[in-house]
Amino acid sequence: MRHAIISAVLCGLTLIASADDEPTPVPLVFASPFGAFYFRLVPSSDFDEENAKGFLYRVSDEGDELLYQSNGWYSFTVLVSNNGAYLARTGPWPRFDSPPESTSAVVFYADGVPVRTYFVADLVDDLSKLKYSESHYFWGGSLRWTEEQWKGEVEVKTVENKTIRFNIQTAEIVN
Repeated sequence: MRHAIISAVLCGLTLIASADDEPTPVPLVFASPFGAFYFRLVPSSDFDEENAKGFLYRVSDEGDELLYQSNGWYSFTVLVSNNGAYLARTGPWPRFDSPPESTSAVVFYADGVPVRTYFVADLVDDLSKLKYSESHYFWGGSLRWTEEQWKGEVEVKTVENKTIRFNIQTAEIVN
C-alpha cells in the first residue's frame, strides 16, 4: 500500500512538472478552409525558432506549387486564407521573462511578409489577469476561424474571456 501511495504521488508530481513544459516543435501542415493552399512549417533540428522554415503551396492537378518560403518563426497555430495570400499565426510560447508589451500574440502576413503584430498587451486590457506558471504565462490565444470564415475573419479569446475578431486580409480588428 505504501509503495502505491508513493508511486501515485510521484506520478502526480511528474504530471504537474510536465504541464509547464513547452511543447516540442514538430513539422506541421495547415490547410486553407477550402483546401486549395497549405502551409508546411518545419522546425530546425536544434528547435531554435529563428531557424524554422515555412512553405506555402498551391494544390494543383500537376503537383503542388511552392509559392514562397518564410523563415525565422514557428507556431502551433497558423491559419491560411482561401486565396493563399494571407496568414495569421499565434506568437511564441510566452515565457515568464517575456514582457507582454513585446511578446507577439497574433501576427498577420501578406504574401509571406509580416504586416501587423499584436502583442499580448495589445489584446489583454488588464495584465494582472495573465495566468502565470513557473516558467510561462497564459494570455488566451486560441486563434481560429469565425463561423463566417468565408468573410475572412479570424478570432482569438483572451484570459479576460474577451473575443477579438480580425480581418485576415487587412489585419485590422473588426469588433
